[in-house]
Amino acid sequence: MSVSKALTGFAPRTSFPTPNSIPKTYFLGHHHAGAEKIKTILPQISVVLECRDFRLPLSTHNPHLEQMLAGRERLVVYTKTLLGKSSKNAQQALRRVYGDRVVFWDKADNKTTTKLIDRLKELAMQQGSLTGLRALAVGMPNVGKSTLLNALRSNGLSGKVAKAAQTGDQAGVTRRVGTAVRIIDSEEKGGVASGVYIMDTPGIFQPYVEDGETMMKVALAHGIKKGLIDDEILCDYLLYKLNLLDPKSYKSYCAPTNDVYEFLEAVARKEGKLKKGGVPNMPEAAARVLSLWRDGKLGKYVLDDLSEETLQAHALAQSEPRLSLNQAKKAMKEERKKAKDGPV
Repeated sequence: MSVSKALTGFAPRTSFPTPNSIPKTYFLGHHHAGAEKIKTILPQISVVLECRDFRLPLSTHNPHLEQMLAGRERLVVYTKTLLGKSSKNAQQALRRVYGDRVVFWDKADNKTTTKLIDRLKELAMQQGSLTGLRALAVGMPNVGKSTLLNALRSNGLSGKVAKAAQTGDQAGVTRRVGTAVRIIDSEEKGGVASGVYIMDTPGIFQPYVEDGETMMKVALAHGIKKGLIDDEILCDYLLYKLNLLDPKSYKSYCAPTNDVYEFLEAVARKEGKLKKGGVPNMPEAAARVLSLWRDGKLGKYVLDDLSEETLQAHALAQSEPRLSLNQAKKAMKEERKKAKDGPV
């Protein structure tokens, strides 16, 4: 049966029950240490680059981090924008929320780096400092802060330069607040320096996340440690989202389906992920699916709902995080105790 014929009678799932195994946090020791360190250096900072993953513009927003940075000059930088380019109206929706404070950036689009460099130069000149602008890159784990810093340094400085920050495709590559590195050469005009220095920080997770769906989205983008959520659960959730967005995105493997095992078996057979006797290797197939999605090869979509109603509800909920840090820690301890004790 052709994909077009299969689509005619296909009805995607309209909801996805969150499994009880989904963790409620990924707030680690170095996240807490990083947050405390940021508080001590904020007086030296002129502008904050708050990075979020464009595919998850709401899910990678940390309200506790935003509260900590309140009152600071801030640019909201949406990274990996090319991986969400199929969601045509996403940028317009986010611009309505943040106005001219929003920046859309992708490491593969050099124009976006140049535009951000020009923006930072303007801010440096407006500040009127004799020593240049001091900036800070912050955000949730694995949203691309270090990659952004390296791209700015590579494009903003003359001559060949070394990377200023280590990068990787797992959460937690940056473990501590770095020293300020120059990313833009200084050009003096009327005694004012336009040079820019930036400090990288570890990704800082929310202390507590009530919404299991948010945790699954962040895990899809490698925002938490691999294995905390089973790959097959993530694939099932991804399949649910792809069916709502574009069931044709996996047409090279099989016709539209709501059955994740049917999907994974098709991937295993096509990609050669087989055990002895030709039995599909489901864990390897699941890992392959997640890798394909992260590389933009299973559709380039924003997974968060950016309708006007959702954006308003998100703004209201995020303006006042329900739990303080101490309350969040207490909730985490209770969750761990329940998991340890098991069902009553």
